[in-house]
Amino acid sequence: DEALRHLYSDAAVFVMPSIAELQSIATMEAMASGLPVIAADAMALPHLVHDGDNGYLFHPSDPDDLAQKLLKVLTAPEAERERMQRASLRLVSRHALDHTLDAFESLYRGVRPSLPD
Repeated sequence: DEALRHLYSDAAVFVMPSIAELQSIATMEAMASGLPVIAADAMALPHLVHDGDNGYLFHPSDPDDLAQKLLKVLTAPEAERERMQRASLRLVSRHALDHTLDAFESLYRGVRPSLPD
């Protein structure tokens, strides 16, 4: 865990090229580390990455699009990268365990059958 934290803290950007992510823990870890994220526009990743806010989405079958988005982040002014870092932290906080548990509890309460009188 400590080695992974060091890798995230040394990184300038996180890239998730997978097109089969349902809930990408690795992407959320990177976001919690304040990294801008470049992710494939597939499955649940657009739920985590808001294009232009905390990173960019790229077309999975287009390596030139990925390269362009990487270049965009790596050459962005410091203020822009800091804005993306703050956005990653803000967006990942919505996926904190207590928020997730509250959402499930609310869902379960809404669908439970009524007890007979």
